[in-house]
Amino acid sequence: MLDSTDQQILQLLQQNAKLTIKELAEMLNLTTSPVFERIKRLEKEGVISGYVALVNPEKTGRGQVVFCNISMPIYTHENIDTFEQIVQNMPEVIECYHLAGTVDYQLKVYVKDIKEYDGFLRRMAEIPSIKVHSSTVVLHHVKYTTAVPVD
Repeated sequence: MLDSTDQQILQLLQQNAKLTIKELAEMLNLTTSPVFERIKRLEKEGVISGYVALVNPEKTGRGQVVFCNISMPIYTHENIDTFEQIVQNMPEVIECYHLAGTVDYQLKVYVKDIKEYDGFLRRMAEIPSIKVHSSTVVLHHVKYTTAVPVD
């Protein structure tokens, strides 16, 4: 599906999404037209789903990361849909994964501090279909990247 040029474009854009078509073309020893066409195709096919600025959470006052594990004792389509819709509207939840195993969901939560996380847990307690299984407080990042391997 992806040839080596597509892979190079994706690697370069994941490193710096602000690169211009001209800059990418120079790095790849191509003209601008094929690079432009490839990027448009990758966007159309959904390989590139968007462009974002990576923000340092500590600089915005949301430097405490907590992984919150959720169980759903009554596992129904309605409860799943309701919970997932609630999570979509919680800005402090940066990532949410539906899991197979003992825990049904894992949330990555960015908060100011543990006191704010306590408030988050209290709001979670108001959702009748779930229970907080466990929380894991992050001490520091060892590796943080959004780059997806493409080779």
